[in-house]
Formats: sequence, C-alpha cells, structure tokens
Amino acid sequence: MNCFYCGAELAPSTFFCPECGRRVSDEGTPAEGGSGFYVDPLAFEPPPADEDIDHTQDFVDETASLQLTQPASRPFVLVSTTGQRFEVRGRSLLGRNPVADPAVHYEAVLVVVDPGKTISKSHAELLIVADELLVIDLHSGNGTVVETPGQRAVKCIPGMPQPVRRGSRLVLGRQAIDVE
Repeated sequence: MNCFYCGAELAPSTFFCPECGRRVSDEGTPAEGGSGFYVDPLAFEPPPADEDIDHTQDFVDETASLQLTQPASRPFVLVSTTGQRFEVRGRSLLGRNPVADPAVHYEAVLVVVDPGKTISKSHAELLIVADELLVIDLHSGNGTVVETPGQRAVKCIPGMPQPVRRGSRLVLGRQAIDVE
C-alpha cells in the first residue's frame, strides 16, 4: 500500500505516512477516496461553488477523536548525546527551557541540556497515538530531523506530526536524541 499524498510505501496499520507525515485512514490505507498512488494536482477537481455546498451538516474534525495522551504499551525512552534519559509515556514538551501553554496538558516537560543553545526553548512536542511516537516541530529555530536506519532523513515540517520509530534518532539543532 502506498501513501495517497507522496506515494511512499506504508506498513500495515500505519496511521501516518513515514515520508510526508500526513494522516492515513485508521486501517493504514490511503485517505478515503484515494487510490493509494500519487495524484497529479492538475487533475484535481476544484471544490464546488459555495451555493452547491450543504451547510446543514456540521463540519467534523477527523483528528478530534484522537487521544493525544494514549499510553504506549511500553514507554519510549529517549537518550540524548549529553547522556540524559527520558521516558515518554504521553504528550510531552521538549526543549532547552520549555514553557508549557497552560491550556495544554502535558504528561511531561523535558529539559534537554544544550550549552550551545541550538535547541529552541520550546522546540518540539511528542505525542503517542496508537502506540506510535509522533514528533511535532514547534517552529523551532534550527528545525527537527528524524533519522531512521535504512531510510533517508526527514526534516519535520513545523506543526505537522512526523512518526518516529524505535531505533530512530531525533536531531534537534546540534543535539541528537536516540529513541528506544
């Protein structure tokens, strides 16, 4: 099965594409109506005119039903190049000196030692969804990269969830964090 958006190969039961980070359906198949292969954007049909839209039905956000603090069957362990170890069991904020939004509940706020200050104060958010770790770059200054053995490195798009497999490495600024 391939990602509807970028054409990357998907493993069974995948919720997010490992290449582009976009959400696929709960069965790990391409989004509803997708063929599983890349679609030429020029072949895309424009949306109907506003008068053709039925406004009597409420808009439903597909992601609203996701529990962003689902516990993992076993915690994800993060080990930084500075020797720090963190256990991630739910939604966590990661950075050099992270400041949590009072409106958001975090299971943990993880402070990463970075003498060179290449990691932003509030650099990334970690989520666990369906026993899968996701990283979301919070518009950090130096970005976030996911390095998975045997695959090319993926630079996170700020605000978009990116899956992180056990055995992968997160690169934040000049610091690296191994995910076990």
